[in-house]
Parts: sequence; structure tokens; C-alpha cells
Amino acid sequence: MLHIAICFGYLPMVEYTGFSKQLHDKKNLYTIIVETLKKARLINNETNVNIQLASRTDRGVGAIYQVISLFTDHNPIVAEINSYLPNSIRALGYTEVSKDFNPRKDALLRTYSYFLSTHEELDLFTIRSSLDLLVGKHDFQNFAKNDPKKEVNTIKNVELAKIFPLNNNTYHFRIASKSFLWQQIRRIIGHLIDISEGKYDSQYTLKLLKNDSIITKPSPVPPQYLILEKIHYKSVKFNYDQKSLKQFRQMLMEQLIQTRSNSGLYSFLMNYFTDLKKE
Repeated sequence: MLHIAICFGYLPMVEYTGFSKQLHDKKNLYTIIVETLKKARLINNETNVNIQLASRTDRGVGAIYQVISLFTDHNPIVAEINSYLPNSIRALGYTEVSKDFNPRKDALLRTYSYFLSTHEELDLFTIRSSLDLLVGKHDFQNFAKNDPKKEVNTIKNVELAKIFPLNNNTYHFRIASKSFLWQQIRRIIGHLIDISEGKYDSQYTLKLLKNDSIITKPSPVPPQYLILEKIHYKSVKFNYDQKSLKQFRQMLMEQLIQTRSNSGLYSFLMNYFTDLKKE
């Protein structure tokens, strides 16, 4: 029996309820993929328990490097897998892995990217000061949503936290750690927005990390601009299917064109009503 890992990409869409082991939820990405693997004859009902996933993602969060592993008697055909999937979800490649490989436990680092557009420029100096404070091993309980059903270790080691300004008051945040808490990244971004707007200074970041008389946690930013960018492994290299990569890129291009059209429309409407106020 083969043990294989498959890399999937999916768009950040709120139509799906997230990526987690929720087989009763027909709108869950994991459920959709499991049903697809059955149709592709890679698994049957008895072997579902052997499927492992690398990372959970919340509703609306996308991924270009989500990994699952499974035991199967057949070599996967990426094009066949994709023939059973919605266009917004694509298998991108696969590789054979060792029998004891676990995509969640063996991950060395997870990198997420968040994209934020604002009305005004962000205060990059104060944001970078706070990002520097977040790097390292800290207690991130004030940057997470509590799960009352689980006891979770809230100590996490953030290895990378950067901001990159793009065009038109749009910013790219990149944060990497071996693992994250529920909503940790989205609440970090929410806190950084508060810092930029002058609600707090960067020393408040330290108070959040030290749990010094904190009344409220930072609010999470919307999920649909967050994407799982990369999961780093020691010795896993995927054999990517070039046709599937091309299809996924084409789908992204269509979304980009639609976004540009929406941007043009709303810019026109905004300018129109601005001109009316001047009359």
C-alpha cells in the first residue's frame, strides 16, 4: 500500500465552511475532497480514518499549499481528481511519503499571507515596531479565540512577521510559525490596525503578550483575505501537474479581472457622489 501526500489549492470563498475533519458538513472543503478521493478510487469508506490533514483553515480562508496524506492502493492521477472537484478547488501535485509521515506533526513551519486595503496609509513605523515584538516565543492567548472544548497550549513561536506595502494603500502581511492558534493571525492584523490608527502604542503589544490587565482581545479582521501560503517540510517535494497549475492560474486570472472591474465600478460611484456634494 502506498502512502501519498497531495497538495491542494483553493480560493478564499465564504461559500465553504472551512477545512477541517467535519465529514457531516457537505460544504466543508475536507468533506468535498474526501468524497472526491472516493470517486477517484483512491480510498473507500474503511480507509477514511487514515487520511491526515496538515492545517485547519476557517471559513473564507484560502490556500495554495494545503496538504493531506492517505494510504492507497493506486497512484493518483491529478487530472482525474480535479475532474470531480469544483473549479475553486484544485489538486496541484502529489508525492510518495514515508509510512510514518504526518502532514500536521511533521510540518516545520507554516506561512500565511494577509492582504489589507485601507482608506489611508498605515503607520508602517509603529506597525513594524509591534511586529518585531511579536517575533519569538510568547503566550498568544490574547490573540486567539478560545475553544471551550479543548485545552490548548497558547505558547507559540513566531519566526517571521513582516509587512510589505503594495499599490493604492494595499498591504501584504506575512507571518510564519510552526503552528497557530484559532484566529491568531487575523487578531494580530486587527491589533496592528488599532496600532496604526493610534488607539494604542506598540507597548500595548507587550501588554497583550504578558496578559497585563487586558479587558478585551483584538478583533479579528475578515477571513477572505487570508491565505495559507506554504507549509515547510524537511524532505517533501511535490510532483506538480502542470496542466492543473495552469488551470488554477487561469481561475485566479478570472478572479483578478472581476476584482478590477468591481474596483473600477465602485471608484466611479464614489467619485460620482463626491462630485454631487460639490454642487
